[in-house]
Amino acid sequence: MPRKANIMSEKQSNKQESEPLSLKEQAGNLSESSRRRLLKGTVAIPIIMTLHSGAALARTSNLVGPTEDINSAKKDETGDLYCVHPSSDGNASTIPVDLGTSPTATVNQIRGANGLPDLQAQAAACQNGGGILVSATAWGSVLPKLSSISTITT
Repeated sequence: MPRKANIMSEKQSNKQESEPLSLKEQAGNLSESSRRRLLKGTVAIPIIMTLHSGAALARTSNLVGPTEDINSAKKDETGDLYCVHPSSDGNASTIPVDLGTSPTATVNQIRGANGLPDLQAQAAACQNGGGILVSATAWGSVLPKLSSISTITT
């Protein structure tokens, strides 16, 4: 004859958890009781350790990867490259680049002999000036953080 499984209802389970163990049960299952308390207490630790401070999260949102591809770099309506400069608390020498709290952008309107934007010269001027080029996709997250955008005409 098959044996029936002993299944407890949720109400019975909650009642059992809320009732204190008798002294006899505590003495007989001391290690099991300690183990249960340890397991119940350790559930909260990983949750607490994975919470990030708001300042740390805001700071990481100012990280951006530069692009060296002038074709995918963000350009203005005239076809000139945007050059993004980290603020004084940023760092352009790391990958990803830390833009700091108030980065700026410049547009260096260097033209070729044909009158069109010289993208190679603009990219070189950007890099020599301590700036970076960002992709058109990354521009969407960089733009709200910019404190200013200026145009340099030559």
